[in-house]
Amino acid sequence: MRPRGCSIRAVKRGQTATEFALVTGVFLLALFAIIEMAQAVFAYNTICEAAQEAARYAMVHSPTSANPATTSQIQQVAIDSAVSLNLTQNDVSVSWPADGNLPSKNDAQVSVSYNYMLRMPFMSPITLTLSGSAQTLVSQ
Repeated sequence: MRPRGCSIRAVKRGQTATEFALVTGVFLLALFAIIEMAQAVFAYNTICEAAQEAARYAMVHSPTSANPATTSQIQQVAIDSAVSLNLTQNDVSVSWPADGNLPSKNDAQVSVSYNYMLRMPFMSPITLTLSGSAQTLVSQ
């Protein structure tokens, strides 16, 4: 039922504006959620690549090589590979476990852990712990 003194055109314009406002709100909420999830996936991909780069470096510069690297140097390679995340040395761990297939050899294992703050509109922030690791056989 339309109010007195209003034409049908005026009522339809008001209805269209209301529908547009409702649909736009839902659309923008979905858009921001997609963007935030894309950033979380980017952060996860970045820490996985950082772990792989540090493991490659550790493989070549193992404690048994001619030019051994320290743990902090290997951690720095991972930090430098993930500049956008502002990692610290506490986020990167390096270990030298025995290889399962070749007991006389060691592997270089690097693990990276990162706390990502997921921020969605109209929700409280959620902390996601993203972690990635890489393990390679020491070449020397």
